[in-house]
Amino acid sequence: MLRTIAEGVHTHQSELLANNAVVVQGDDGVLVVDPGLTEAELVCLANDLDGQPVVAGFATHPDWDHVLWHPALGPAPRYSTARCAARMSEFRAGPNWRTSAAEGLPPEIADETPLDLFGLLTALPEDATEIPWAGTEVRIIEHPAHAPGHAALLIPERGVLVAGDMLSDVLVPNLDELNETNDPIGEYLLGLRLLEAVAGDVEVAVPGHGSPCGPAELRDRFEQDRAYVLALREGRVPADRRVGPTAAPGWEWTTDISIEQVRRLAERAARS
Repeated sequence: MLRTIAEGVHTHQSELLANNAVVVQGDDGVLVVDPGLTEAELVCLANDLDGQPVVAGFATHPDWDHVLWHPALGPAPRYSTARCAARMSEFRAGPNWRTSAAEGLPPEIADETPLDLFGLLTALPEDATEIPWAGTEVRIIEHPAHAPGHAALLIPERGVLVAGDMLSDVLVPNLDELNETNDPIGEYLLGLRLLEAVAGDVEVAVPGHGSPCGPAELRDRFEQDRAYVLALREGRVPADRRVGPTAAPGWEWTTDISIEQVRRLAERAARS
């Protein structure tokens, strides 16, 4: 079911992982951001559009749960940053990409998640700052935190920030550790600064997972994510309400993520 969070902006949340798809109404159709997760949920989202055509899609980053699509949403171009699209193109070029994608799915929905249109993205120019569509301005804020080509979306006229996999009330920050040459801590902190720089006029922020929030809680979430990442840099499991016994029901595994990130960063430091 669509939930209205601002004029012409709606969310549709998955049951597992609380993924938030975002729907923005335009002049001749809608923009759909990060739809998911199961076939039934994707079809439900399409039906909830009540006949409005999908004229554009957008994937905020190349994680499996943000690059899904379904024929019921139509053949509209599904945009992403150039880096995100390149990452998915490289993945799909592998001889066993479908098997690899299926193995990465949560077992609870592995048989229910459609992969035929998985990761088929249209790269925007590297200097693109807006989504090209006939609708309200949707700004692209690309940053290096969490994943290659990660981007948040700012909808100034609606006061909405679509944050991708950051600023969640249930999911802890996950670092981009795909190679040994980057600075995952510094990149995450930079991503937070870039989002914080545009957050002054935001009335509703929508994380990739969890609950949308207003300005006061958004400020708290910036501080929470920053404190979490700084704790990782110090080599300790963060004291965070999303970790340990205070984690949301069903999200206890975020503690394992936190412990594993501390371990990997220590190993990485030892190799350098």
